[in-house]
Amino acid sequence: MKQVFFDGKGNLHVKDVPSPSIVSGSILVQNASSLISTGTEAMALSGGGSLLGSALRRPELVRRGLKLIADRGIKNALRIIKDASESWYPLGYSSAGTVIQVGDGVKGFVVGDRVACAGAGYANHADIISVPSNLAVKVPSSIALREACFATVGAIAMQGVRRAGPTLGENVVVMGTGLIGLLTAQILRTNGCTVICMDLSESRLAIAKDLGFENVLLAGTDSATQSVLDLTENAGADAVIVTAATRSSRPVNDAFAMCRERGRVVIVGAVGMELEREEYYRKEIDLRISRSYGPGRYDSDYEEKGLTYPLGYVRWTETRNLEAFLGLLALGNVKVDQLISSEYSIDQAMLAYDEATGDDTEVIGVMLTYPEHQTAEKVDKTWRLPSVINARDDRVKLMLVGPGHFARAIHLPNLKVLSKKVVVQAVVSGTGGSARQTAEKMSAPVASTDISEVILNEDVDAALIATRHNLHSQQCIAAAEAGKHIFVEKPLGLSVDECIEVLQAVEKAQVLCTVGFNRRFSSLSMSLRDSLSNVTGPKQIIYRVNAGRLPQGHWLLDPAVGGGRLIGEGCHFFDFMSWMLNSDAVSVTAQSTGDSSDDVSVVVKYNDGSVGTLIYTDLGSVDFSKERIEIYAGGGIGVIDDFRSLSLHRLPGTSRKLRIVDKGYLALLDNFLSAVRGDESLCVNALDGLNATLCAQAALESLSSEKRVSIKSYL
Repeated sequence: MKQVFFDGKGNLHVKDVPSPSIVSGSILVQNASSLISTGTEAMALSGGGSLLGSALRRPELVRRGLKLIADRGIKNALRIIKDASESWYPLGYSSAGTVIQVGDGVKGFVVGDRVACAGAGYANHADIISVPSNLAVKVPSSIALREACFATVGAIAMQGVRRAGPTLGENVVVMGTGLIGLLTAQILRTNGCTVICMDLSESRLAIAKDLGFENVLLAGTDSATQSVLDLTENAGADAVIVTAATRSSRPVNDAFAMCRERGRVVIVGAVGMELEREEYYRKEIDLRISRSYGPGRYDSDYEEKGLTYPLGYVRWTETRNLEAFLGLLALGNVKVDQLISSEYSIDQAMLAYDEATGDDTEVIGVMLTYPEHQTAEKVDKTWRLPSVINARDDRVKLMLVGPGHFARAIHLPNLKVLSKKVVVQAVVSGTGGSARQTAEKMSAPVASTDISEVILNEDVDAALIATRHNLHSQQCIAAAEAGKHIFVEKPLGLSVDECIEVLQAVEKAQVLCTVGFNRRFSSLSMSLRDSLSNVTGPKQIIYRVNAGRLPQGHWLLDPAVGGGRLIGEGCHFFDFMSWMLNSDAVSVTAQSTGDSSDDVSVVVKYNDGSVGTLIYTDLGSVDFSKERIEIYAGGGIGVIDDFRSLSLHRLPGTSRKLRIVDKGYLALLDNFLSAVRGDESLCVNALDGLNATLCAQAALESLSSEKRVSIKSYL
């Protein structure tokens, strides 16, 4: 299928990519029409160019870039930045089409339903899209799909009006008569308001007149405010809704001037916010921000998991706003035909964007159209790279599952370094763009969005799984049952039961399975373990992790997806301590900071009498080193600081400092490939993955029970 993307430099791409696979809670939709936003998408495309200039406008990016250079070296840092600038990002967030497949758990939709779809990353400019059920609504039979694709921008306009809270007969100024502004004006008129349309462009005001609005004013003039006062008997507007898009703060300050006392100003468009206090204060104006389509937006529980807000408490969610707008279209109270400037096929997307992002102010709505509808059986989820043939040499033939940011930053460069041992034969991703772009980078002949189509390919020996944590166990089991060796990023599973199921599947299939416990393979870690090899008696290890705070809503914090930080990342450190001490954990005691299970101190007792303490915190500064390991044994001390330096005090060996951080990623992958080839023994296996998750789960139980938890109780 074809899909439209832009990259980090602002370049537009139209690519053939695999169609998305259906997932639980979502529907698969064959697009008929999608609407190009002349505001939001134009800003995305114009935001490219100078990465340095963008970074300098955001100091936190400069700090992150400097830290990246310090950790990885300038060559690797530049490679990561280049990768980000060349990555494809999907465009589009307002479309309409026909349901061709319904995922598990979805209610209210059946194959053949005509639907309007919303959401960046979902309602893409693409032949076929996968959309969560709360971001799709049925289209009334009286509405054409080319009209229904306005539903998302209509919901934005609807939410702006709701934030203004207009009542029958009020005077409302709409400042900016672009696409959203003209929809806003029509909704206000339906609400019984007297609407005053204002814009810098006379051609856009002419469109407003064609839609029946008599009160149109040229914005940006000294007389604009007086004109509003004249139209409102010198009282001022009851409300001003700012739908303009400009970096200037003049629209907001002009809105204050033309508002009545205790009036309302609602910001919908992206405008400057340097406020002139005098009018704002003197009139006691209520300034409000309207956030996108309405309540539910940016809430992953609502948008991705299908949860909803009770109607009695939240009357208008983003889904209900979409439905309400389509209702106005069906009644004829809002018209969009006059807002359609032109239509292009998806093949002509370049021309469409040239028009939509140009300087012609007469252009309001530019649409993309798509070929005739397909059935789910005809959806092609696999794309083959032309002129690339399958490898026939003795290298390990690998499929990469989940080419996200981590895999691109870490695994792809390492796979290239190890190209004498491995060749990537296939790339599987949740999105077609990511699958194809990664396949092209690795010269892999196959890109797919369906692991089940690729896992049975006889030209694949092994799978490297780097997807989100909730998918690890099921994908490992699928790979094992297909007879493929497995490299899976940590954790092996989100629970002990999941890990046991993987372990059983691996043993039954007699395939190798390693887990991404890379810190074992750091050259510093190996040196420290060698130093401790002749030290007898119990040891004390302290592993401090200055993890940094994740934003609220991050997938890692979701117990059902990421498992929480203790399961999702803590397993790394439990595995490391057990390996370094060469001993198995027997009990765990944990304490948390406040009620947080992601900010903890965990004490682990080992069967040789050793004790390990994990301090995992998000309370510290990210400018400080992330990880520090201290080991006390036999009268000596060994310290690893952020995998950059090793200090040995009264222990055998040599202290040393590295030029760049070494966390062992390359060595771990090399060991796995060598084991698959039969050249070495596998150093990390599925049992190690189980043991690490055992410790993490026991720590969570200890936090809950406030008691010491025996590891044996889980087995």
